[in-house]
Amino acid sequence: MITAFLLINAEREHLGSLGPRLAACPGVVEVYTTTGEVDFIAKLAVADLEELAALVHDRLADMDGIAATSTHLAMRRYRPEEISAAYDLGVD
Repeated sequence: MITAFLLINAEREHLGSLGPRLAACPGVVEVYTTTGEVDFIAKLAVADLEELAALVHDRLADMDGIAATSTHLAMRRYRPEEISAAYDLGVD
């Protein structure tokens, strides 16, 4: 399973409608509105790089209201319960 984060700049007139449309796409796990340089961050989960390319390039990048995207692949995940479990086992 590949996890990626898609940073999305939206066209101003689509800011209110884009989030739900993004969230409805298969492969999109979560969508957040954000402050700062991007308008939305979408968490993607797909089987492989081909599926990621199809999702980003064929479905999302051409969606009405998206001005620009930047894709970031997740390399390693850290969750609080995994970190505490490692320390409980004596792994430092």
